[in-house]
Amino acid sequence: MPAPFTSTRSALSGPFVKINSTAIPENLLESELFGYEKGAFSGAAGTKQGKFELADKGTLFLDEIGDVPAAIQVKLLRVLQDREFERLGGTKTHKVDVRLVAATNRDLRAALEEGTFREDLYYRLNVVAIDIPPLRDHKEDIPALANYFLERYARESAKPVTGITPDAMKRLMEYHWPGNVRELQNIIERGVTLSSATSSGVPGGSLLDSADIYLDDSSHRSVTNSPHVLHLA
Repeated sequence: MPAPFTSTRSALSGPFVKINSTAIPENLLESELFGYEKGAFSGAAGTKQGKFELADKGTLFLDEIGDVPAAIQVKLLRVLQDREFERLGGTKTHKVDVRLVAATNRDLRAALEEGTFREDLYYRLNVVAIDIPPLRDHKEDIPALANYFLERYARESAKPVTGITPDAMKRLMEYHWPGNVRELQNIIERGVTLSSATSSGVPGGSLLDSADIYLDDSSHRSVTNSPHVLHLA
C-alpha cells in the first residue's frame, strides 16, 4: 500500500488487534486506543498500553470508525500522519508502525457534509476502499455463514447441534437481513443456545428447525442501502 503508514513489510506479519468503537464508552475510547499512564484519571493504578502500541509492527482493525467522536478523530489523524502519539496523562511520545484497517456502515461522504466526520481524516483513511455489499445482496453465502456460526456456537455451548433443516434454511434465505451478517450470527447463536437439541433423529446430533430461528418478520426496519466499507490506510 502506498501510504507511509504501511510502507514496511513488518506491518503485514505482526499482531492483529481489533477494537469496536461503538462497544466502548466515549470517555474510555481514547485510553483504549492510545493507553494511559499511572494516575491519568481516577482508577488508573498503573500504566496500560493502548491498541496502537499492541498492534505495533502489525495491523489494527478499527470497526465502526464512522461513530468515533470528533476529539478522537483529531488524534487518529495525527497517528496516521506522523506515526506517533502520547498516552493519556503522559508526555512521552511513542512511535508506532501500524497498518490501520477501518470499517463502517455509515456514509462517510454524507458525514463530511454534516460536519460529523473530518475531511482530512477521511482522505487520509481512504487509501484503499473496499465496498462490502449487504447480506441481502449475496444470499448465496447464507448457508455457508449459517453453518459456520452453528458449528462455532454448538462447540462453545457443547450442544449436539449438527445442522439446519431445509425449512429453517428457507426462512433464512427469504429474510431481508437489515442487520447483515451480525444479525445472522446472533440468530444462529440464539437458536443454538435455546435449542433442546434432542429431536431430529440425526445420528450424533440434532438440527435447528424453524421453531429455533427467530426472525423479525413484522417489519422491514431500517434497511440501509449503504454497504459496509473497509478503509485501508
